[in-house]
Amino acid sequence: MMKAVVFGYHNVGARCLRVLIDQGVEVALLVTHEDNPNENIWFESVADLATLHDIEVIKPEDPNSLEVVEKIAALSPDFIFSFYYR
Repeated sequence: MMKAVVFGYHNVGARCLRVLIDQGVEVALLVTHEDNPNENIWFESVADLATLHDIEVIKPEDPNSLEVVEKIAALSPDFIFSFYYR
C-alpha cells in the first residue's frame, strides 16, 4: 500500500484527500493550518475529514520546523502532496 503525507486546506484539499482515501492510499498525516477567525468559513474542513478517517492532523505554525520535518521523515511516505496549502 502506498503511504502519503498530505498538506491541504479548503475544498481542494478535502476533495483530493477524499480521492486518496477512496483509492486506498494510506494517508499517515494531514498537515493543515488554523482557520482565520476573521474569515467566513463556508468551505469543507479538510481537518474534519481527516479526523473522520482516523488520520492524524497537525496544524503547525511553521511547517518547515525541524519537528515537522522529522515527523514526516519518520513516517517514510512514498508521496508528499500539497493541495491548496498556503
